[in-house]
Amino acid sequence: MKKTLFTIGVALLSLSASAQYMITTTLNTPEEGESWETSHVTDNMGVAYTHNNITVGIVKNGDDYDMIGRYGMNNNIYICAQMSSESSDDLKIGIGYSLQLWKDLYIEPYYMKELDSEEEGSIKVGLSYKL
Repeated sequence: MKKTLFTIGVALLSLSASAQYMITTTLNTPEEGESWETSHVTDNMGVAYTHNNITVGIVKNGDDYDMIGRYGMNNNIYICAQMSSESSDDLKIGIGYSLQLWKDLYIEPYYMKELDSEEEGSIKVGLSYKL
């Protein structure tokens, strides 16, 4: 019994050692005539959990929260998805690139498009910090 508990403990520790948390946000450009404010950085802030190449988390989207997921294809390129926590009708998918600025701080330009919409997608810029 002791060996089983020890094995489970070691497995859980090694799983958590290879995992990583990430704080992320999307920069919102101000309207014409407006100046940059803190809310342009913090409106879409979120927290995510990364293990191997898979990331899941939540981000603030206005007054609601959205679920996010992404899969790292290699060290810098990733496929991402974002969906409202209230409805699965507004699924957005995209592709992005992580560019390391300094140690664990990354700037991430990405393209995101609503899946069921005829509208074109948009290019956005995000920031993330890996803990």
